[in-house]
Amino acid sequence: MKPVEIRDLFEMDFYGGLQARGKNIVFVKGHANQKNNDYTYDLMLCRKGEIHQITDRKNVRSFVFEDKNTIWFVGQENGQSQLYRMYLKGGEALCKATIDRLGVSILGFVDDDCIALSYIQKQVDDHELASDYEVLDESPWYANSQGFINGDRLVLATYSLKTNTLQEIENPQLRIRGAMVQDHDIFYWGYSDSGKKEKLHADEIYVFNTELQKTSCLAKTDLSILDLQAAEDGLYIFAENGLPIGLNSNPSLYYLDFKYQSIDMKMDWQENLGNCVLSDCQLVGGNSVCMYEDSLYFTTTIVDHNNLFCWDENRLLQVLEWNGTIESFVFSKGALYFIGAKPDQLQQLYQYKNGEINQISDFNPFLKERYIAQTKPVFYTGALNTQQCGWVLYPKDFDENKTYPAILDIHGGPKMTYGRVFFHEMQVWASQGYFVFFCNPFGSDGQGNEYADIRGHYGKEDYQDLMAFTDAVLAQVKQIDANRLGVTGGSYGGFMTNWIITHTQRFKAAASQRSISNWISMWGTSDIGPDFVRDQMQAGLEDIETLWKHSPLKYVDQAQTPTLFIHSDQDYRTPIEQGYQMLNALIDRGVEAKMIVFHGENHELSRSGKPIHRMRRLEEITKWMNDHLKEKQS
Repeated sequence: MKPVEIRDLFEMDFYGGLQARGKNIVFVKGHANQKNNDYTYDLMLCRKGEIHQITDRKNVRSFVFEDKNTIWFVGQENGQSQLYRMYLKGGEALCKATIDRLGVSILGFVDDDCIALSYIQKQVDDHELASDYEVLDESPWYANSQGFINGDRLVLATYSLKTNTLQEIENPQLRIRGAMVQDHDIFYWGYSDSGKKEKLHADEIYVFNTELQKTSCLAKTDLSILDLQAAEDGLYIFAENGLPIGLNSNPSLYYLDFKYQSIDMKMDWQENLGNCVLSDCQLVGGNSVCMYEDSLYFTTTIVDHNNLFCWDENRLLQVLEWNGTIESFVFSKGALYFIGAKPDQLQQLYQYKNGEINQISDFNPFLKERYIAQTKPVFYTGALNTQQCGWVLYPKDFDENKTYPAILDIHGGPKMTYGRVFFHEMQVWASQGYFVFFCNPFGSDGQGNEYADIRGHYGKEDYQDLMAFTDAVLAQVKQIDANRLGVTGGSYGGFMTNWIITHTQRFKAAASQRSISNWISMWGTSDIGPDFVRDQMQAGLEDIETLWKHSPLKYVDQAQTPTLFIHSDQDYRTPIEQGYQMLNALIDRGVEAKMIVFHGENHELSRSGKPIHRMRRLEEITKWMNDHLKEKQS
């Protein structure tokens, strides 16, 4: 078998964004383009079990069905958005309209000749033509992957195909956060824009009726809305109020009754919404909620995999337990179709009907020739005295009579989770002769609110869990050389890598990615800093001592581990200054350290950064581990 290689990134296709009408199922394919160092996106059609690509424009992600045989999609060219109409039974896509806006998304049809759209409108003021400075007077003023957003607003509009006119929906006092279309109604939600700071748990719900050309307020809440779906007599709302565990609280299900204008909780869910199983092979994404035949369907993450549930007539029913991920799903002709990944595999298109799951696609066939390390479970007792499960990938050409180096990989979040699906970077390391081990320490998602509530505990029980898991792996897998352990992680995983190297010397190499080192400066520089830090640390600038106590930088005098830092200069989630501080501190005390700065990248470097940068990042980490963990050949 061939090894999994770093450049296999250019061989992979990624899928998501399912929609269906009649017998036609349309979805998005993403691909890393080596020539242009970017990603291409085009539409795929599945009909009667046969799959083929139907667009070749390289930039198509937003589309909608007009009827069962016709779709509309958006293309972006020359600073404008074009609306194309395509007949699925044959023929070329025809450009029907050009809109002088970038980043237009189609929400849906409100009647036969009118489409609802959304896009970001930039603030217009005296400096609109200047590109050499920014005016900052609200918080947050920038957002990861979006850049500077001061004054930017999400705008909803309708576009008449008869008159070729764009009409924006006016609600100047509302900062819109999301919207959906049902018949002639555009439902949307957001918070009052009267101040200069984003408001939490204060979403208001509005409806714009396109026949009456009228906007009405349906409710003002004390909730942060995650998703909204229209039923016959009201709205299903997934939202959280922050009471259970602060910003990371799992949502509950509410219902807004149109007749009584009241919002009632239908289900105190206690679990998350959608797929939170991490992978570096989830480029496209998709939906986690949909309505079908007057019932509400949604996905959730249970420990390390996704399940599909149905809320029907005040009853919760489990529709499907799936041992991998469900990244997008839809119903068509009485069958469930979903894009997801089985353990140790990439995404495929599946059909679930009459209790049977059938794989329809054969995406990424090149992997059949690669060595794919299988996830093997390792159980350990966590810091909360619960039994937890992590996994180990065995190296290619494993020989039980030899010893090997190993890498502990720590996920971000912290309220995310690792599962068993294919992870490119881990498979690369396994192919290069490493054991790779990973788990879901205290603070991870998929195990309810209590397990995810790490507020005020960063570096305590989570650190204990990771060390207990490492002990369990070493006890079970005798072929791991305990003197050749590496550790890496990004975001929260970067924080924990920094914490580990300042609290133990058991790891001989570390790669700290998009990390946190100092909660005090993180408060004022991150796009989520003030709210996230205050919530997760249970302290703000009024309590510098607590913030410093949880900062790895405080303990840097104990660090001895050679450490590589990976940061991006447009990462506004964990700003580059966090890496600079840690790098300088290690160099100052004579610890081997190096930092790689990626220009023009953000917090998503490892998942959706420019392909060449993603490869370089993985090459640098792999070389660092090789230099410090592999035995030198004489």
